[in-house]
Amino acid sequence: MPAPQTLSVLLVDDNAAFLEQLRSALVQELNDPTVEVRTWQPSNEDQDASTKFDSLLDDGTVLVATDYDLTTGMRGLFGLTIVAWCQQKSIPVGDFSRDNANQLPKEPNLFEFRIPPTEIEGAQFIAAAFRGFREIRRRLEATETLLTKRSLASVLATLLGRASLESQFALYMNRIGASNSSLVQKIKDFTGGVQPSPGEKRKLLVYVLGHVLFNSILKFPGPILSDKVLAAYAATSAAEAEALATLFESARYNGPFAENHRYYWRDDIEKKIDELGAALNAEQFEDTADFNRKVIETALNRPLSNHDCERCGGTRGGFWCPFMVRPVCLRSDCSVAASSWIPQGAQLCRVERQFYDEWAPLLGL
Repeated sequence: MPAPQTLSVLLVDDNAAFLEQLRSALVQELNDPTVEVRTWQPSNEDQDASTKFDSLLDDGTVLVATDYDLTTGMRGLFGLTIVAWCQQKSIPVGDFSRDNANQLPKEPNLFEFRIPPTEIEGAQFIAAAFRGFREIRRRLEATETLLTKRSLASVLATLLGRASLESQFALYMNRIGASNSSLVQKIKDFTGGVQPSPGEKRKLLVYVLGHVLFNSILKFPGPILSDKVLAAYAATSAAEAEALATLFESARYNGPFAENHRYYWRDDIEKKIDELGAALNAEQFEDTADFNRKVIETALNRPLSNHDCERCGGTRGGFWCPFMVRPVCLRSDCSVAASSWIPQGAQLCRVERQFYDEWAPLLGL
């Protein structure tokens, strides 16, 4: 039986001191001697940056993290180049910026991560992302039949143990092609008669599914809710997170990328609410969020706290605005559906009205 492949993370920075601090913090955060943390400090002595970069990668490279500005070490080299090389190779990549934070958009594209620029927070983020992609990789390796599934959504739903959610996950995947041209070309090659090996197909699935899960499904709530979104769904404030976590412990999501945050399966939450509210008449309530709040208040035997909203006094909700990062409700003066701004599967997302009115004209929406 062949020995298990060594998995690795590659860190790229032109500042030797910070690179070593980040490496040391990541080694401590991973706490796994089987994972190799590689580093590269680009220098003008590296005659060919691309060749040097390629020499540090192999089939076991799970993740790359790079500084945005590498020009102190090598003239003309930026993290954007590293990001592009990784996207061509279907290797997950994240970038950060210590001195040029305003030059990097806060929101990355679908196939990219934005890493906190300090060694401690950065190491925590990198370690969590590494373990998330590694977990997807392990699950695909453990079940070879997943490679024969008819769609990406089917693979992800089965991988997460929620085959019934395939159609919901599929709604998050209709913009993949617009986010990574290298990925589109690779898929075209596969469908054009070039049959990938199981390893190549698995690598591509890990890359696509990991990013869709982390950057889309977990960020724009639909089938999976975070702590704050669960509070919004219950028309209450995030201050109730601990009480809600206890009440909905059976609904916890424990899949990839869950280690630093609490997430919940929406269908399990709804089942629990239906059980707790069996004695209540749902038709007596103004909307679902109003019903959810009353059910939870009855279960906790106390009123829930109100969230910060001047329109309703913080007693309504049911939806989440990912741009304003706050609860919103169906009132026309509170939120807009704005489906072109969010993935179609994000059924619990709406755009806060004032934010939409300000930005929609500028974006031509």
